[in-house]
Amino acid sequence: MSAAARPSHSRDEIVRKLFDLFRHRGFEGAALSDISEATGLGRSSLYHHFPGGKDEMVSAVADFAHSQIEANILAPLAGDTPLAERVDAMLQTTSEMYDCGREPCLVASLMVSPGLAPESAGKVQAILKDWIAALAAALEGAGIPAAEAKRRATAAIIDIQGALLVARASADTGVFTGAMETARRNLLAPA
Repeated sequence: MSAAARPSHSRDEIVRKLFDLFRHRGFEGAALSDISEATGLGRSSLYHHFPGGKDEMVSAVADFAHSQIEANILAPLAGDTPLAERVDAMLQTTSEMYDCGREPCLVASLMVSPGLAPESAGKVQAILKDWIAALAAALEGAGIPAAEAKRRATAAIIDIQGALLVARASADTGVFTGAMETARRNLLAPA
C-alpha cells in the first residue's frame, strides 16, 4: 500500500475525516461501516480512539468545527480593522468554508438527528450561538445598538444557513452568493 493510500491513524486526521462524513451524512446517516470506510479504520481501532463510540466522535467533530470557526471567523471579527473589512473577511471565509453554497453545514446536518446526545448537541449549537455573538459584538463595537446588532447578526446567519439549504437543493450557487450580498448589505446598513 502506498503512503498516499495508507489510512492515517492520528486522532486529528480521523476527526477531519469524520467532520466531512458527518457534514454530508449527519449523525443518523453515518453508519459504522461508513465511518470505517471514511477513516480506513476497523471497529476496534475506532473504539480505541473514541471509547464513547459515535457520540464521542461527534463531540470531537463539534470541537474541531468550533475551533475552525473561532480561528477563521470569530477571531477576525474581533479585530480592530474597519467593520466592513471584518464583515467582508467573514463572508469570504464563509463562502470558502461552504464552497459557495455547494457544501453542507455541519450544524444543520447534525441538528436534524434525533439521536444526538445532549452534550454533543450543546457543542454543535454553540457553534452558531458563538458566531452570532461575535458578529453582534463587532456590530456593537461599530456603534450599532445592542438589540439591533443582535437582530442583524441573527438575520445574517439565518440568511447564510437558509441559502445553504436552498442552494444545495436547487444546485444554484447564485442563491448563496445573493444571500451573502444581502447579509453584507444588512449588516453594514447605517445605524
